[in-house]
Amino acid sequence: MISTKCGANLRQGGGITKLKRFFAYIAANFKKSVLLRQLFLFVVLLCALTCSYAQGNLSKTVSISMTRQPMSAVLDAIAHQGDFHFSYVREMVHADSLVSVRAGNKTVKQVLDQLFQGSMAYRDAGNQVLLQPNREKYFFVSGHVTDGSTGQPLHNASVYEGVQLISTMTNDQGYYRLRLRERDKDRPMPVMLTVSKELYKDTIMLVSGGYDQEISVSIKPAPPITLGIVDVNQYSRVSESWFGKVFLTSKQRYQSLNLSKFFADQPYQTSFLPGLGTHGKLSSQVVNKVSLNFIGGYSAGLNGVEISGAFNIDQRDVQYAQFASLFNVVGGKMHGVQLSGLHNQVRDSVKGLQASGFSNMTTKGYEGVQLAGIFNVSTGETRGLGAAGVVNVYWKDHHGLMAAGIGNMTRAREHGVQAAGVFNVAQQTNVAQLAGVINLADTASGLQVAGVVNAVRVLKGVQVGVFNYADSSDGYSIGVISIVRRGYHQLLVYNTELLPFNLAFKSGNSKLYSLIIAGGSFVEGAKAFSFGYGLGKSFKDYSVELTEQNLYLGNRKSLGTLARLQVAWNREIGKNARIFIGPAFTLYFSEEDSHVEGYKSRVPGPYGAFTFNDHMRCWFGWHVGFSFF
Repeated sequence: MISTKCGANLRQGGGITKLKRFFAYIAANFKKSVLLRQLFLFVVLLCALTCSYAQGNLSKTVSISMTRQPMSAVLDAIAHQGDFHFSYVREMVHADSLVSVRAGNKTVKQVLDQLFQGSMAYRDAGNQVLLQPNREKYFFVSGHVTDGSTGQPLHNASVYEGVQLISTMTNDQGYYRLRLRERDKDRPMPVMLTVSKELYKDTIMLVSGGYDQEISVSIKPAPPITLGIVDVNQYSRVSESWFGKVFLTSKQRYQSLNLSKFFADQPYQTSFLPGLGTHGKLSSQVVNKVSLNFIGGYSAGLNGVEISGAFNIDQRDVQYAQFASLFNVVGGKMHGVQLSGLHNQVRDSVKGLQASGFSNMTTKGYEGVQLAGIFNVSTGETRGLGAAGVVNVYWKDHHGLMAAGIGNMTRAREHGVQAAGVFNVAQQTNVAQLAGVINLADTASGLQVAGVVNAVRVLKGVQVGVFNYADSSDGYSIGVISIVRRGYHQLLVYNTELLPFNLAFKSGNSKLYSLIIAGGSFVEGAKAFSFGYGLGKSFKDYSVELTEQNLYLGNRKSLGTLARLQVAWNREIGKNARIFIGPAFTLYFSEEDSHVEGYKSRVPGPYGAFTFNDHMRCWFGWHVGFSFF
C-alpha cells in the first residue's frame, strides 16, 4: 500500500513540488506505519555495510620502509599496521626472497601491487587478506596461410610471436593455431605475429588480444636474388648436416630454414629434447647464457655455459664452455672450451680447447689445442697442438705440433713438427717430420727422421733414415741407401792396399752422398772379404770419404772392423767415366787375431802398421779406380 500511494503522489505533480509532498507524506506516516520503519532500517544497515566494505583491509593506509628483508617479514609488518593477517602459501609468494619497499600513507593494495607487480591476486576475508597467484589468461589465434600469387595453401610456414617465443607451423592445408598469453592482466594488449617461410617475404600481423579469433593471411614470394660472391660456410646449416637429419625432426629443420633471420637472446633455458623445453618450438632461434639439456638441445647459439646429458646442437656461434656426453655440433664459431665423450663438430673455426673421446672436426681450422682419442680433421688453417690416438688430417697450413699414434697428414704446408708412430705426410714441411716408419713430403726444408723411409720431391733440409729418396736435393741425406734422382748415381770399381777388387755404389749429391761398399781378395791362401757403408762430400776436383766396413777372414764370430778416411782426386776420361786416385788412412779393430786356413793371415799384409795393442792397429794406404755413370 505504501509503495502504491507513493507512486500515485509522484505521478500527480512534477519537480520539487512532488518531492516535497513525498517527504511530507513519509514524515506524517513514519510513526503510524511499521512497514515504513522496517524499510528505513534496512536502508541504514545497507549503507553501513557499504561503508564497512569501503574501509576493508585492502583500503587501510600504511607506511613502510624496509630494505633487503624477507618477503614474509615485510608482509608481517604490513599486517601488524593494518591489524589483520595475511593468508598465503610460502612457496607461492617466495617468502624467503629478499625485497625492498618504501611507501608512505599508501593503501595496503597499493603496497601489495608494488611488491608483487601483478603476479598475485588479493581478497578480503574477514580479518584476513588472502594472497593467491594470478592465473594466466590465454587466447587462440588461428587461420590459413596461402600463397599471395596462386592462392594455394602453404605447408610448413612458421607463425610466431617473438616476445613470448611461441610458434607453430602450418599443416598440409595451410592451417595454423597459436595459443598466446595475455601480456597485461588488466586489459587486453595487441600482439604482433610474424609469418615466415623460406623463399617468401616475412609478413607481420597486429592481432587484438583478449579473445579467440581467426585470421588468414596471404604472403608473397620473395623477389629473385642477385647472385654474387658469398661465404657459403657462414653459419652453415647444421639442420642439413648428418647430425641434424638424424636428431632433428623435419619440422624443426623447416623451422630453422624459415626463421633464418630471426634470433633472440635469453638468460637461460632447459630442455628435455629439441623443441621440448623452456623456449618450445622456437628454441632453435634463441641464444642462451646458460643452457641445460637433459638429453639433447637445439639452440641458436651460446654466450655462456651449455651442458647436455647426450648432445648439443647450435646453429650459430658458441662462446665460453660447452659440454656433452656424446657430441657437440656448432654451425658458427667456437671460442672457449668444447668437450664431448664422442665427437665435436664446428662448421666454422675454433679458438681454445676442443677435446673428445673419439673425433674432432672443424671447417675453418682452429687456434689452440685439439685432442681426440681417434682422429682430428680440419679443412682450414690451424695453429697449435693437434693430438690424436690414431691420425690427424689437416687440409690447409698447420703451425705448431701434430702428434698421432699412427699418422699425420697435412695437405698444405707444415710449419711445425709432425710426430707419428707410423707415417707423416705433408705438402711442404719447414721444421721436422718424425716417424717410426715413413715420412713423405713434396718439399722438405727442415728435418726428416724415419725408422725406415724418407721420400721427398725437393729436399732442402736433412733426411735421416735407412732409405732416403729425393727427386732433387739441395740438402743432406743420411742413410744406408740415399737416392737423389737428379743427383749422383755412380758405380765405382777400385783397388786398395788391402783388397785388390772393390765395388761401391755412390748416391746423393755433392753436399753429401752415401756409399755401399763390397770388396774381396780371391787369392788362395790370402782370401778376404769386406762389406760396409760410407759417407762422402764432393768438391770440384776431389772428394773426401769416411767409410766403415766389416772384414771377414773365415771366422763369422770374429769380424774385423775397418774405419777408413780417404781422399780421391777425380778426372773425367769419358762421357760417363772418371778415374780417381788418392791416399787413405785405416784404423783396424779385431777381437781375435786367429788364422783360418786359406784366408789372409795378417792385416794389412806386408805393410808396416802402427800397433796400439793386440786388437787395434792403423796404417796408411791408397785407393785407385774408375767410376761410371
